[in-house]
Amino acid sequence: MTSILFLINAIVAVGLIILILLQRSEGGAGGAFGGGSGGMQPIVRNPLARPTAVLAAIFLINSLLIAYTQHGAGHAESVMAAHEAQAEAPASADGLPAPTLDTPNPLMPATPTESSPTVPAR
Repeated sequence: MTSILFLINAIVAVGLIILILLQRSEGGAGGAFGGGSGGMQPIVRNPLARPTAVLAAIFLINSLLIAYTQHGAGHAESVMAAHEAQAEAPASADGLPAPTLDTPNPLMPATPTESSPTVPAR
């Protein structure tokens, strides 16, 4: 079911791209921001505007259906629970503890040593 929705979404997205690229331009960026010619012209001048809006609505509804069907699929726990589980993990194969975000890397020195390059103060 989900793969069919993904396929439909991909086809609709390609159709949207094609329809948007086929539409004629207004001649300047002023039309996009409410400026431009300034007369009382109808808003829908392009015959491809209605099919583009229909495809955009189909894309939106299909994306919402995908999100609804995938709600909770594959993610049984939160990101924070996964991080806590990693912190409680046993040591790695070389005997060192598994690095976490809260503990510094045991292989890196905490302070600069003589062999490490230092930046002179100005």
